[in-house]
Amino acid sequence: MSEVSLPPAISELGNHLPLPGPELLSNLAATELLDAYLQRRLLEALVAMGSGLSAATGPSGAEGEGEPELEPEEALLAYGRRRGLADLDALDVWRRSRGLDLEQLERLVRFEAGLGVVTEELWSAQVASLFLRERLSYDRVVMSMVRINDPDLATELFFQLQEGELSFPSLVEHYAQGNDRTNRGVIGPIRLKQLNPLLAKVVRRYAPGELIPPHDINGSVHLMRVESLESAQLDEPLRQQLLGQLRGQWLLQQLSTLQQRLQGDPQDDPTTP
Repeated sequence: MSEVSLPPAISELGNHLPLPGPELLSNLAATELLDAYLQRRLLEALVAMGSGLSAATGPSGAEGEGEPELEPEEALLAYGRRRGLADLDALDVWRRSRGLDLEQLERLVRFEAGLGVVTEELWSAQVASLFLRERLSYDRVVMSMVRINDPDLATELFFQLQEGELSFPSLVEHYAQGNDRTNRGVIGPIRLKQLNPLLAKVVRRYAPGELIPPHDINGSVHLMRVESLESAQLDEPLRQQLLGQLRGQWLLQQLSTLQQRLQGDPQDDPTTP
């Protein structure tokens, strides 16, 4: 399935975005903030360029259509809730704690809203194909797991589990340590892609209820059993995650281009202030 091409001005943005001047560049590099600054500049430029697309087509891609804009108070509430803030009073406390005035806060809200709109406009058509390619990695698993440092003991305990002489709760009670004890030997629900790649590959081969033979992963022998495996569905949270992944891939490509330009002499770059 072919990917949707981005407008050249956006796909080549890293080639044209002005580089920071020498003094700013030095200060950003000295405080290790250069990459964060460049990423923010790229996203701000993306929003500015994308607003023209959205005005012409709307987020849905159909001319004259699109999501209605939120009222200012609703936009502020939505911004705050994405940060775990219950109401406008809590948002105001958050704003003041960061030294932001109201105009600065409103700019942040407009930027975030605009980023969401342009992300939809540019990458929504690619979400379905990305989901189909990576669907299995988004399945959710719940599993029982205890890690044992002694390989011989782990093998003995595995056979006891296999023969029904030992249960997983008893295994946790007598042998689990650290996070395994805290979690009572249960992991999940968690997406397979969030697991260690080797562990995810092992888990995929076993049906729920099956005991998995001991596996040495990163120096610990894992005793595991899959409890449940839920197939991924393209719901709205996952859709937003995939949109962010697509935008993130674009952002890394553009950041790499900017970094390559910075490795040359910024003084020779016509975009440098």
